Amino acid sequence: MENSTQQNKKYYNEITIAKGIGILLVVLGHALKQTGVSNVPGNALISIIYSFHMPLFFVLSGFVSVKILQYSKMTEYINYIKSRAARLLIPYFVMGILYMPLKYFMNKFAINPYDFSQSWKLILGDNPNTTMWFLYTLFWVSVIALILLRRSVLLPMLIISAILSCIAFILNWNFRVPKYLFFFILGIYIRDHYEKFTEIRKNKLIFILVAIAFIICNIVNYQMGRGEFITSVSGTILCMWFSLWLVEKNVKSYGVLKSLGDASMDIYILSDPVQTVSRLALWNILHMPNILVIMLCFVSGTGISFIVAKYILRRFKVFRILLFGEC
Repeated sequence: MENSTQQNKKYYNEITIAKGIGILLVVLGHALKQTGVSNVPGNALISIIYSFHMPLFFVLSGFVSVKILQYSKMTEYINYIKSRAARLLIPYFVMGILYMPLKYFMNKFAINPYDFSQSWKLILGDNPNTTMWFLYTLFWVSVIALILLRRSVLLPMLIISAILSCIAFILNWNFRVPKYLFFFILGIYIRDHYEKFTEIRKNKLIFILVAIAFIICNIVNYQMGRGEFITSVSGTILCMWFSLWLVEKNVKSYGVLKSLGDASMDIYILSDPVQTVSRLALWNILHMPNILVIMLCFVSGTGISFIVAKYILRRFKVFRILLFGEC
């Protein structure tokens, strides 16, 4: 049994590395989609990335929110909701409002031009910066989990939310909360049974079965648009196990992933505007080859966002509050 200091250190490294992997997939996925890739390899890569990268972040968010199982006082509930609102909704609304003029400027290059008369839908989760849906959904998922969860009902709620999520994926519901509540609860469940989770990874048969499920369901999903629920679960578990393996083996390169994981919120917030401007300059104006545009959008979306956030925006309190929700 590890002491609490060791557990916190180990947890922090593994989850941060998983966030680093996840944010790289997010930026790459957006780069591929923004450039309108239409070939088989590109479409297959998009399908694989989108099959689990956002469920991964809901699981990781749930993992670090296990403390809500211990809440019993009204002040604890209120403080948690306040902190979630500051961290998630402030950047959501600020980025949405700031994105509107950029979206309007891009209308002549857009397939579906932005209509300012629809801007009020921002309060319903329809953000002109479409990547911001995650912050909005995570807020409501966090609040619902806070209200519903106790340690005594954690497993039943996990099962019920899994069934609901599976149905939501199959029926392709536009309302995202039922889809992703399960993954947030799954993250809490994994953290509450973390030693067992790490031990399961050492069972080669289970590891192989999870990997096979991920591969087969991705093939089915690419061909038929079915199997997303299983790819979401299996892909998330594989990513977390891989992050754990990097820490256990002390792979030197994981320092880069850890740095990206630490800055994952910053990169997430800034990468889409950076990539949008990059694509406009490289593709629509300079007419560069598609593959080169993808690579440069990926690099700029990751690198420029990281550098601008760390060395410019985070030096000012107002940006830390408005853009990154750090009140």
